[in-house]
Amino acid sequence: MQRTLPLVLILFVFPTASLSRPGNPPPGPSWRTFQDPAEHAFQIAVPEGWKITGGLYRFGPLDPRMMIDMVSPDGKTDIRIGDYRVPPFATLTPTLRATGFHEGSRYNPRNMAQQVVANYRPGWVFADVYGQGRYSGLCGKLKLKSMKKENPVNSTQGFADTEAGDVLYACESSGEMQVAYVFAETQLTMMQGTGVWQVSSLVSFITPHSQTHETLKVLYHALSTFQISQEWYRRQLEINQQASNVAMRDFEHNMATMHTEYERRSAASQSQFDEMDRALRGVDLVTDTVDGKPREVWNGTGGRHWENGMGDVTNAPSQPGGNWQEAKPRQ
Repeated sequence: MQRTLPLVLILFVFPTASLSRPGNPPPGPSWRTFQDPAEHAFQIAVPEGWKITGGLYRFGPLDPRMMIDMVSPDGKTDIRIGDYRVPPFATLTPTLRATGFHEGSRYNPRNMAQQVVANYRPGWVFADVYGQGRYSGLCGKLKLKSMKKENPVNSTQGFADTEAGDVLYACESSGEMQVAYVFAETQLTMMQGTGVWQVSSLVSFITPHSQTHETLKVLYHALSTFQISQEWYRRQLEINQQASNVAMRDFEHNMATMHTEYERRSAASQSQFDEMDRALRGVDLVTDTVDGKPREVWNGTGGRHWENGMGDVTNAPSQPGGNWQEAKPRQ
């Protein structure tokens, strides 16, 4: 039976920031408000004059993803909050493995979310996986300088386990030393032996070493202004409820089907017992070719049962003689 994601909202990066009050902007660029152009799901302050791309990207009813990419006017600093390319994940369970899934397989339960099958990675491990993928093509040499566990920015909810961490790289590119950084928070939810996990917070940047402090100030001020629309949040909760109703109907249907099957087996239990008993005694049940009645015969080697007009029975791979007729197994 396919399982959908736990019926909670797919978390955005730093959702708790929507409850905080923006602080005074740091010295440097002026600021403007960027609003999600797709669903008006959120807004955030971004530096004036920087190239801003992103918004909400929806891959399914339970699979909204956000990304905000901010590139400085000189193109040397790139700050990214979230990443729509990072999907929700389904853990590789024995059931999925038995049905042909492996790490990296796409998994789309009930068309609710476009998951990828992958074993769980805690935040600091995922941060390095993501960082290697994002920066190795931008740097001539990418050296991991630090990897450590950090406190999560989101509180653990329900059955979810939350872990966070960050990584720091030295990046040599075009003769200039750059700094690359990733913070990631992952949440794992296990229920009835199956699990899903998601990257609930993801922040990354690459910048010249001399601009690291200013880049951090820009990043944290932007995050302090991030707000999720209450109207959008309410609509998403309604979508979650609809998905919950569909999942419950599927569950009830599967339970009813299972009960019907076991009731059928219960009614046929005497027949099943008789079949087991004959197997233990080494006999088969066939139909007599003369009177059409059931008859037990030895099921020794030979493959097929043959009977003559005198009522004699023998086993042979082919007809022993013209007066022998095959005794058909009784259905």
